[in-house]
Amino acid sequence: MEYRLKLPIILLTIAGVLLTTYNIVNYDSEMSPSTSTLLPALRTLGDTITVTDPKDRLVFIGDVHGQYNEFKEMLDTKIGALDSHTTVVLLGDFLVKGPDSVKMLDYVSEHQDRVRFVFGNHEVLLFLAYVREELSLPDHILFATDKQFPPHSFKPPKKIHKELVKQLGGERMHKLAALGSASLRFDLALTNETLFAVHAGMLPGDFLEKDQVPPIAELVDMKYVNQEDWTQSAREEEDVKHSKRWYKLWDDCDKKYRNITVLYGHDAKKGLNLREHTKGLDSGCVRGGKLSALEYNYDAKTKKYTTTLHQVQARTHI
Repeated sequence: MEYRLKLPIILLTIAGVLLTTYNIVNYDSEMSPSTSTLLPALRTLGDTITVTDPKDRLVFIGDVHGQYNEFKEMLDTKIGALDSHTTVVLLGDFLVKGPDSVKMLDYVSEHQDRVRFVFGNHEVLLFLAYVREELSLPDHILFATDKQFPPHSFKPPKKIHKELVKQLGGERMHKLAALGSASLRFDLALTNETLFAVHAGMLPGDFLEKDQVPPIAELVDMKYVNQEDWTQSAREEEDVKHSKRWYKLWDDCDKKYRNITVLYGHDAKKGLNLREHTKGLDSGCVRGGKLSALEYNYDAKTKKYTTTLHQVQARTHI
């Protein structure tokens, strides 16, 4: 697979890093001195991954939430070896709630050439907890495209986030920031299709139309959108007028987006939700449901990508 970072994203990231100088503080006590006091600017859109080899496969996995045993069972019994032709993509919220978040992050870090991830709302809450509790900075973080985050509607970190930040430590938190992004793009060159990986959702035209860069809250926390004004979105239905599930906008989207698919997690109440342009893969593993994965393979006979759904039943739950 070919990895290429588009110039606008490079420029946005450089600008973001320059603006993060507010994060320079006197580093305290228990955190390792090897971990920089400068929290990196978080990326909105990560590297664009261009898939040209027909042997390459992509495996998208819904919310793991620290359920490391179920994650490993998925890899060992359903997905198989993480060879050079396999890329696993975690659709956010792979940390927090379950018992093994440290194991999850360590595994992802050790296999970063084969395992990619996007930030979920819980990873973002970890960053907010880290900035506030460990760096003693104002309660906001910087993304490459959102200069002031979070908005007032974004829920603050809870005790579970603050406790996990202490378990992870500064070095792991910086690694989490450096390796992830709020979204990923996969260009399937063999079929001229594009797949976007996000945690919560994205709207038709996001990242595709000029100046239509989605806000971070949309990518990591959205469930509903004002169908008469797409600039208004929210997690809760009552928080937005003329509310509609965001993925339903894709059902009747412009034909120019016919080769676009959005894969996401976040919506355990809705559960597995596989539609033409959107694939929801949060099937409530941490609540005793299943861990779901969708595998993309190229079929040389039909010259199309086929998808295979894999599921693992949760062993434990909260």
